[in-house]
Amino acid sequence: MDPQVYEQVLLAVDVCHAGSSAQSDRNAAYMYCETFQERLDCIQYAFYLLQDPSRPFHHRHFALHVVETWVRKHWKACSGTDDAVNYRANVLTIMASHLNADEPTFLKEKLVKVVSDIAKRSFPQRWPDMLDHLMQIWSVGPLQTELVMLIFRSIAEDCVSSTFNSTIPPTRRKDLLQGLNASFPALFPCVYRELEAQYTRLHQQGAHAAAVMLAGLQMMKEFLDWMPVTTPAAPDANFISVAGLLLHPNLDTPQLLSLQIAAAECLEEYFSRSFGKENMALLHQASLTCWSHMAAMSLSGPVDDNDTLLLHTHINRILVSWGSHQLDEFLADDTSLPTQFTVLQNYLGLLQTLFRHPSMLITESQVIVWLNVLKHQSFKKVAQFVDLNLLWTTCLDKYFKLNSPDRDDASPTSLLEFDDHDAYNAFYGNFRGRLYGILRLLVQKEPAVALTHLHDRLQYVLTAHAAGRDHLDDLGHCTDATTAHLYHEGMSSLLDCLVKSLPDSVYETPALLRHLGQSVELLLAYQTTDPWLLFRHCLCLSSFSKYYMKQVDPPMYPRVFDRLFGLIVFCEPGESIHGTMRPTSTNVRRRALASLISICNTGPLHVLPYLPVLCTQVLALFPQVLDSESVLMYEMLVVVSNSMATFDERHAFIQEITAAPLAQWTSPEMTAVASSEDALVKALEQNDATVIFGLLKVLTTLYGIAKRITSLASNQPTDKTAPLHHPFASVWPVLLPNLTALVRTLHGLSTPLARQTLEQTTTSARGILSMSLEEINQALLGKEQVDVVDSVLMKYARWAKNTRDICYHLLGCAFGHASVFATMDVPSLMQSSVLTNLVYLEHRHWKTFLSSVWLPFVKSCPPSLYESLLQPTVWHVLSHLADRLHTGYSKTAATDPLLPRFAGVNIQSTTIDTVAHAVFVEVVRYTVDFIEAMIDAKTVVDVESAHPKHVVVESDRILREFIVSSDGITRQLVQVLVGILGYSDTLSCRRATGLLDRLVSVLFAQPQYHTLFGKDVFTSALVVLLAHFHDVDDGLKWEVINLLRNIYCRLTLGLLPVEECKGFDPLHQPVKPDSDLCFAPRAILASLHGVQPHEIAALEASLRSHHSVKTQKNFVKEFLESPFLAYVDAPHTFKAIDDLPEALASHRRPAHPTTSDVDVSGLFGAHRE
Repeated sequence: MDPQVYEQVLLAVDVCHAGSSAQSDRNAAYMYCETFQERLDCIQYAFYLLQDPSRPFHHRHFALHVVETWVRKHWKACSGTDDAVNYRANVLTIMASHLNADEPTFLKEKLVKVVSDIAKRSFPQRWPDMLDHLMQIWSVGPLQTELVMLIFRSIAEDCVSSTFNSTIPPTRRKDLLQGLNASFPALFPCVYRELEAQYTRLHQQGAHAAAVMLAGLQMMKEFLDWMPVTTPAAPDANFISVAGLLLHPNLDTPQLLSLQIAAAECLEEYFSRSFGKENMALLHQASLTCWSHMAAMSLSGPVDDNDTLLLHTHINRILVSWGSHQLDEFLADDTSLPTQFTVLQNYLGLLQTLFRHPSMLITESQVIVWLNVLKHQSFKKVAQFVDLNLLWTTCLDKYFKLNSPDRDDASPTSLLEFDDHDAYNAFYGNFRGRLYGILRLLVQKEPAVALTHLHDRLQYVLTAHAAGRDHLDDLGHCTDATTAHLYHEGMSSLLDCLVKSLPDSVYETPALLRHLGQSVELLLAYQTTDPWLLFRHCLCLSSFSKYYMKQVDPPMYPRVFDRLFGLIVFCEPGESIHGTMRPTSTNVRRRALASLISICNTGPLHVLPYLPVLCTQVLALFPQVLDSESVLMYEMLVVVSNSMATFDERHAFIQEITAAPLAQWTSPEMTAVASSEDALVKALEQNDATVIFGLLKVLTTLYGIAKRITSLASNQPTDKTAPLHHPFASVWPVLLPNLTALVRTLHGLSTPLARQTLEQTTTSARGILSMSLEEINQALLGKEQVDVVDSVLMKYARWAKNTRDICYHLLGCAFGHASVFATMDVPSLMQSSVLTNLVYLEHRHWKTFLSSVWLPFVKSCPPSLYESLLQPTVWHVLSHLADRLHTGYSKTAATDPLLPRFAGVNIQSTTIDTVAHAVFVEVVRYTVDFIEAMIDAKTVVDVESAHPKHVVVESDRILREFIVSSDGITRQLVQVLVGILGYSDTLSCRRATGLLDRLVSVLFAQPQYHTLFGKDVFTSALVVLLAHFHDVDDGLKWEVINLLRNIYCRLTLGLLPVEECKGFDPLHQPVKPDSDLCFAPRAILASLHGVQPHEIAALEASLRSHHSVKTQKNFVKEFLESPFLAYVDAPHTFKAIDDLPEALASHRRPAHPTTSDVDVSGLFGAHRE
């Protein structure tokens, strides 16, 4: 060892840690330290330094870091030699004899890391006596005892925890666990006795007792995950009892909270284990012991300090763990042990105590347990122990968002749990949904109680908080922070939850129906002019739609309709539809209309007798409502007309209400604007609002009518020979010519020449080329705000966006009607309009274009037109999408002409990049939607039941079979999906992976696709997997592995999954001839770095002998680990631990090459002085 190098190292470490060091000196010192660690003999310097415990902490920590780095880089070369034994002995000697009694935590953690790293590379094959060595050190003193426990914790944690075990190969992990398992019978009694002894010393204020106990608990937590469940609860060494005792020890020590939390984590882990029927008595006893200790704790009342909240959270986790893993066993247990009901009674008592805890997070975490309890078929067993009234009260109280940390009267617990109002709101978005699950079950069990709670809560809100008193705006109205508004907002949400959950028996029982009617009367008697409260009032009225259907004497519809029609024309003093109207007023009007439509949609047959009255009121209101509101009123009338008795009546009604819009749409002025780009631009430049905005209104009206019409089998025309069987069928031939012409015109405005002409104009018409403010905000997800500098340009940008969207919506609606395909020349219409100028359309238009036009088209195209219409059209669209996406992957916002243009807004370049990325991501995602609709469409059935299902309907099956039978379309699909597979959007990649897997499963038996899947897709999947292989718990990684597994098993090995093995054993599947197989995947794997033929043979043997998909995926992952480590310098590469051969190998002792010293004399001269 060179003394000069030694001094240089110490000096460099001092410079690194000195706050007064110049940055240049510190950088030079860092470089010297890194260079020093490249020396093969650096470990000798480190050992020498560590033998002096009087050295400063930072010197010794650096020395331990040097040893850790050396072990990581060089242990493999000396493993199994005398050098390794000597190095290990040096570390253990330092641990036993060269430590101070009060070493800081960071030094202890570093030393534990070094020893555990050596153990993970040596134990048990090359360090079989590790337990003996460590137990000798254990006996030296309390510090050494603590370190030994932490070493065992580290080894077990790295083997068991999914967060860490990706650093250890599976075989090595199995070896370590077997070694620990063999050592545990001797180790556990020592740990238990040590905990007993240290607990006694803790009462005597022992200096190191708490630290040793904490280390013991942390170690046991990692072992509890896999040791036999009987061991920690054995009578002679009942660790579970000790952990329960430590939940509330009579101790006064700074480490008290840490000890309690560590004990709670042990119990949480233990109760997550599977006990089996043979150990139910043990589970009963362990549970009773823990419940008795918890019962002695104070778990109720306000909590205003973080330590108490943290402890209560961990206690709650024990209960949730027990309920999630043991409750089903208890309720299904018919042995009737004497303690069974005592355990359940005590458990549910503790659970209910913490359910009403002021912590929202604690309540939220319990929901899964309560859902299981309330809907369990054996609920009657425990019903006597469940206080349903407590559940009602807690759920209803916490349904209201009254404890935001930004409020002056926020509870102390809320201030501890949430950083700000945004975090509180985000939590409530999920929390209410979970509470709804409990309330739904409570309503089913006690509908009468539910009605009582509903009435009482509603009465309280409408009387005690009838008007706002705090946080009012300039007009004296509520804001979103007003207490009254929070109560009304919570009440409207709660009312919707409770009323929707009412069983049908409520509406068939007169007494309960009258009880429900009392709540409706409260609402109708309530009066306010506050728009915030009126908005919630409309929501509440719509929640009783089913009640209005049942209440016929006296009928409720007239009173409710009068109230809502009055609110449809709501205005603040001084407001009018022709002037300025506050957003709050507009919201009330829209909500009243939406509620009216919802009520009519729930019971159109019951509303039908009032249709003449509704028509009269609508006609009277047309002069007093906005264009968008008149469209909604049309929709309401159509919803009601769907219940007319005969088709002829419906057809006549639709003809009547569409007559005026169609006349306006087909007028010469509209036809000219729709058919000519110049005429459209001229109307925009002249600001011809009658034509421009009238065009948008008439299209929106017709779309509202078309989308609300339903065609029922029982509602067909009296003339069965008539070709048209839909009330709107006669409208399409009149509507579509101008509509398709307008689409062609809008697409034409995207061409370079038309765009250049518009950009040169000085009028505001050029705004139609710009991205609207609504689109910008949607792309930014509300995270940034963009200022408008030219409102007129933004008005035309919004008009262009809305017009294009409504055209696409109407086209999609037309494709959903079979009569359009039967009576019109659809191929010609599409070629002349929808398919024109696709190459020039901006990315932002494709979201609606795909979802509103092409999805309905592929879903609704008649099978008779698949060959002539569907196939060429889909091929055309897919070809365009493949080119668009391929170009978009490499383009930037500055170079891609298909990305949005901005005008009239003040927007930063970084924001433009964000918007451009978001827009392109939408194109990719909706492309995946489009492909999924063709090859893997699912329809949700039994939506109203507790178990909705996803099924493949017959029409989707026919479409899929046609699509995959087309070679050209199939290859286009695969090309697009392979491109998406390598894109940066993880959601799209995962879905593309799933669709490729689906195609492999459908087409694997067709040889013409073997190269496509076995070479192209397999190679692309490997490339993607290489990029994500070292991501921890990454779903995409496992889905790509499954794709590789599926290709290899089906194409190369000829193996089918278990569910497809009909009539033969999955483990003995018939061998397929080579002509039916594809060996490209095998050749690709053989070409990977370091892969040997026997390794591939072993992989294939494993895949053949294990039919479990999960097991096969693990085999593929393990096979790819070694070659992938050679391709990428991933964060985990330096932690990779090699497997050890079963027989110890003898290696020759390596010779140490000489290492030249680094000359830093010019850098540290000042420090030497």
